[in-house]
Amino acid sequence: MNGEWPRDARVSEDDSELYDELIESSDSPFSGWEKNQLFIFAAAFGCEHGSRTALDGASHALFNWESLSDSQLWIIKSIVVKELEEPDVLDNGSKVDTITREFATGGINRLYRIYNSPSKGIFTQLTEEVVQKANI
Repeated sequence: MNGEWPRDARVSEDDSELYDELIESSDSPFSGWEKNQLFIFAAAFGCEHGSRTALDGASHALFNWESLSDSQLWIIKSIVVKELEEPDVLDNGSKVDTITREFATGGINRLYRIYNSPSKGIFTQLTEEVVQKANI
């Protein structure tokens, strides 16, 4: 990583609890995932749904940025370049961190609402979204 990245990806205490529940609950599709895996998924999900959310009290270190694989870093970089339409932003680690965390915040909250939706299960709703997106 280049360009002044913070050491950790930080989230609010409330969001940290959402991550914990989604990876620890046996009925969650994310059961057994690592926090950095769910964070990347939440960021991509948030980006796909335009759920960039302002950060509020990001005081909990969720994971260390250095723990990400090359594939995960490319996902993050793709999200940020897609959002800003300027590849030079990748030289600004602080900005990449902020934008990624904003999308992950929106994404994790949206995923959690779906997970707790009384009308449909998370698998059903996510499958419907995939099918609609694929025009199947």
